[in-house]
Amino acid sequence: MKRVIYFLIISFCFSACNTPYYTTVNNMGGQPATLNLTNGQSLTGKIQIKTFDDYSTIRNIAFAEGVSKTYKTYYLNEIDFLFFNGSNYSVKNLKGNEMWGGNALRFIKELTPANGKIQLFEHETISKSTDGKEIKEAQLFVQLPGNQRDVYNAQSETFIPNFDEKVAPYLTSCLAVADKIKAKDKDFFYAFVNQGALKRKQVWMNIINEFNNCK
Repeated sequence: MKRVIYFLIISFCFSACNTPYYTTVNNMGGQPATLNLTNGQSLTGKIQIKTFDDYSTIRNIAFAEGVSKTYKTYYLNEIDFLFFNGSNYSVKNLKGNEMWGGNALRFIKELTPANGKIQLFEHETISKSTDGKEIKEAQLFVQLPGNQRDVYNAQSETFIPNFDEKVAPYLTSCLAVADKIKAKDKDFFYAFVNQGALKRKQVWMNIINEFNNCK
């Protein structure tokens, strides 16, 4: 009888561990994805990523290739990017988060071309409302020229307050863009006060598009 109970417990745990789930791209299991490795390999199968919270480093992922149910561990330094749910997710070092000032390697969604001198990314987070409901939010992160690994929160002190004074020096290789930022052109500038996520996103899209196409 004890053996039967033990077998049922083990079977239940095994089934639960392999049940597909999705919270954010950094916390999901059994989801179809394509894993692109730094050695040039591209693997198609199912992925599992676990995270302690919205701000902790992801050290590795588990990936089952093809129809296999056997998951193999891959470390983040082996991964170039992840293709999931129609989008590419790069491994980046998040810096300057509002709630947490450390560094964290995580998967974040590419919003702009991967070969651009500046790039814009989106990081999914989960927060709870006053009534206990979970709310999914997206934080913007910017990769500045000459830095391939670190990305900075668009609302961090790297950019605000004094967006014009802080951002323009990074973009002096394209004076047309730098001058618009210095002049506080409404399409190339946002203030310290919260002007909304859509405004911040559009400003960075304008800057990135013009800077990456600057001649």
